Parts: sequence; structure tokens; C-alpha cells
Amino acid sequence: MESIEQILKYWEADSEIDQTEPGKELLNIPKLHNKYLTILTKHKMMAKKAHFDYLKMRKVKWEYYSGKMDQDELNKYGWEQFRYTLKSDIITYLEADLDLIRLLEKKMIHEESVSVVEAIMNELKNRHWELKSFIDWERFISGN
Repeated sequence: MESIEQILKYWEADSEIDQTEPGKELLNIPKLHNKYLTILTKHKMMAKKAHFDYLKMRKVKWEYYSGKMDQDELNKYGWEQFRYTLKSDIITYLEADLDLIRLLEKKMIHEESVSVVEAIMNELKNRHWELKSFIDWERFISGN
């Protein structure tokens, strides 16, 4: 899975337009669109999976912090029974839980990747018009 840094490096190379062959650049747009659509789809799916993983783990952690987890579940995760806590304090424990924070970080990284790729794809949508304008300008200054 591509990291945000990798996506930005791809775009750094792909954003270059060869002004000597604008027709070739026009033909390259669908390939670039496919490349970034594939990356976008992967990250959207991974963001959803991370969200569902977070929700499942949040329920598990809620049972743990509220003292409702049975011994089999505790053994499954290798945890000891959490000492009793007030209901009003459970939210504080959930918000500070490192396992839950890691899952949220994972989700946020994928969501940020989605935002970056969506911005790239918007730029690709405009590339067609930019190249057309460039071709028209070149025709104008050459007298055709």
C-alpha cells in the first residue's frame, strides 16, 4: 500500500507536462487517472476497514473497562480484569487507550491519503483543458 510520501513522489513525476508533445500528454491522462483511481480505491477500502476494526475494538475495550468481560475473553487478549471504574470515567479510558488510538491513526492516515489522491485527480481533470489551451495558444502564436 502506497504511503502519502510515495503518492506525492508519484505525483511529483506525473505532474510534469512535456510541452513538446501535448498530444501525447493528452493520451496519458487516462493512464494517470487509472493509476490514481486504483490508489484511491485501496485507501478508501482500508479507511473503512480501519473504521470497522476501531468500532469492534472499542466494544471490546468498553467491556473491559466496564468490567463486563468474561475470563475467556480476558485470556484471549492476555489481559487481567480491570478494576472497577465509574461509568462516567469509561469514556476517558477509551479515549486514552493506546490500541484504540493506533486504530484511529491508521484510519486517519488512509483518509489523508484519500484526500491527497482526490486533489491529484481533480488536477488531472483540469489537465485536459490546460493542454487544450496550450495547444490553442501554440497554434495562435504560430499563425495557424
